[in-house]
Amino acid sequence: MRKKKSKELIAVDTKKPEVDEKATKAALAALARPPAKFTKALADEIVKGLTSFGRLTQRFGKRDDEMQVKDEPKATFDLGDDPILVDTSVLIDGRILPIINSGFLTGTLLIPQFVLGEVQHIADSSDSLRRAKGRRGLDVVGKLKWQRANPLLKMKIVNDDPLDVKEVDHKLIALARKWHGLPAGHNIRLMTVDFNLAHLARAQGVMVLNVFDMAQALKLMLVPGEEMTIKISHEGKERAQGVGYLVDGTMVVVDDAKEKVGLDVVAVVTKIHQTPAGQLFFARLK
Repeated sequence: MRKKKSKELIAVDTKKPEVDEKATKAALAALARPPAKFTKALADEIVKGLTSFGRLTQRFGKRDDEMQVKDEPKATFDLGDDPILVDTSVLIDGRILPIINSGFLTGTLLIPQFVLGEVQHIADSSDSLRRAKGRRGLDVVGKLKWQRANPLLKMKIVNDDPLDVKEVDHKLIALARKWHGLPAGHNIRLMTVDFNLAHLARAQGVMVLNVFDMAQALKLMLVPGEEMTIKISHEGKERAQGVGYLVDGTMVVVDDAKEKVGLDVVAVVTKIHQTPAGQLFFARLK
């Protein structure tokens, strides 16, 4: 009896239920093709999600840009067109005025307050020669400010001062390098007459306008055999020599002109001697 019952139970448990194949196919087809409303709602949610993500990335992008802008050096004023940083020596020298009035120089002259302070200090010197040079420098600043002969050149007095740098020359180089990093200061130049400052600035990558170099470039070019008219101003070191000067200041030593001091003579160039300060001409009377 026990063996029969177990066989019946096993037969009942292993019997497979009948499945409606048509109903199953219909259900699978419904899942494969969801209703149009469901599809539209799902698409709307995806679009909203993408839009929110785009706004989020734009926000982060703006913050990055703002951080980059903050890191860039900024000037506290407008540098102007073609800025030129002016050294103390240029103001004391004074030749900048006729250069500007001639129209050969254009742009914006930038004169720092610490440069004016140094000129003022020289003008207050107890030494008469230094005092005269300082006062000439202050006079040049006033004339530059109100000059109208060259409308393509402006002048600005600036307050930027690298306080961590002590010497005026080093301050000028520091400002030039700082402003060079700005879009408007990419072509900034330092104007000076100081030979040492010019070499130091160039060694640190600063563009320099040396008034002395310009003066040398504008000197008269004479060749041996060329005639010229010159006034003998004083006697020379050698016997019978007279010395005169061209309009640009070039010295001319004329043989046998000792007795012609104070007179204009016609001389012929015989030799040209190059010196660190420029050219020296030797000539003879015609």
